Amino acid sequence: MQDQAQLHDRKAVAKLKEIVKHNSLCMMLTDVANYPGHSRPMAVAEVDDQGTFWFLTLRTTAKFAELTIDPRMSLYFADPSHQEFLSVQGRVEVLNDMARKKELWSPLAGAWVPDGVENPDLRILRMTPEGGYYWDTKDGKLVAGIKIAVALVTGKTNEDGGIEGRLTV
Repeated sequence: MQDQAQLHDRKAVAKLKEIVKHNSLCMMLTDVANYPGHSRPMAVAEVDDQGTFWFLTLRTTAKFAELTIDPRMSLYFADPSHQEFLSVQGRVEVLNDMARKKELWSPLAGAWVPDGVENPDLRILRMTPEGGYYWDTKDGKLVAGIKIAVALVTGKTNEDGGIEGRLTV
């Protein structure tokens, strides 16, 4: 049975930051009103101390167009190597602040943005979470792996799967 651990405020932000630190790549889902929506991999530039997610994107992309019509977004993180999983839902605000772009810029962003941080189409997406859910191992990766291996060998299910809970930022 999964342990329930609802996290609020600072503890929720700490959990968001911990999971994103281990894996800053997520699947970003936009156009949520039109099932199934559109998803694509995105790199998180930052999760700040308020739990806000920051991304860099070009205003010429489909996701940008979709977010100008409907600012709702979902993010999905999966890090099997740390046995951590996270889903976050929120709303996006678009910013065009050069100083902040420079703060968020990374070599990874350069792989997707021609002409670098000076690109006139570069924009910032600031996603404020409205809710989220996480799954985590309570015993650490090694112990969780051993428990899974034992379950596979013995045929007995692993009923001590870890911790999961809602996040409220």
